[in-house]
Amino acid sequence: MEKSFNDPYDNPELAKGYEDRYLKHPSQIADIKHEIDIIKQVISICNYSSWLDVACGTAYHLRKTEGDMQRYGLDRSSNMLNQNKEDTKYKVTYYEKDFLKWRSAKKFDLVTNFWFGYAHQPTLKNVLSFLDKLVEKTSVNGSVLISLHNQWKIFDVYPNITDEPMGGKFLFDAMHWSYKEPLTGDLYECIVPHKDLIQERLSKHFDHFGFLNYPVYAGKELLLLQGKKNGT
Repeated sequence: MEKSFNDPYDNPELAKGYEDRYLKHPSQIADIKHEIDIIKQVISICNYSSWLDVACGTAYHLRKTEGDMQRYGLDRSSNMLNQNKEDTKYKVTYYEKDFLKWRSAKKFDLVTNFWFGYAHQPTLKNVLSFLDKLVEKTSVNGSVLISLHNQWKIFDVYPNITDEPMGGKFLFDAMHWSYKEPLTGDLYECIVPHKDLIQERLSKHFDHFGFLNYPVYAGKELLLLQGKKNGT
């Protein structure tokens, strides 16, 4: 019988092998480089000075992205945060916190979240609160960059809102899926909002937004929101 973890990275075995299993896997190298290249472009073009990566895991992006900025990583897993911390030439400030419970007045020019870090929550309400908090932690004129799960392009095939034959509306708000980790045999459950719902919830706080494809993996895409509005 599979072990089940509310938070995947409660398992130290997975945390130890995380970078080799995911970030350095041959199928993912080009996509990770793509994320890092976009981060560099956004920070350079917008002249940002601070960057927070939420659910940063081993802080690989923070440790490997070139550029002159203040770097902050937040994750609730000490197992993840303690992996490979010295493998960088940059200073990274770490917060071992549950993002939804984090109380800080500090805001950041760029806020990022990769590998569907928002999805490891017990309810859709919690997931949406997580997304709202990404906006809350972003400075005025700042940007948010997040990866979105869209396996099988299912959200492109089935819209968020569909007319129902009896005059009502069918709402496809989220997909609840589980994943068996071959490295450990653990079973993880995730709640992934429809990308239209994410766009609607976040884009109103920014001047510009757009979806970006990955060069290799078609099951995910990036959402870049730029120019956070004052008073939001």
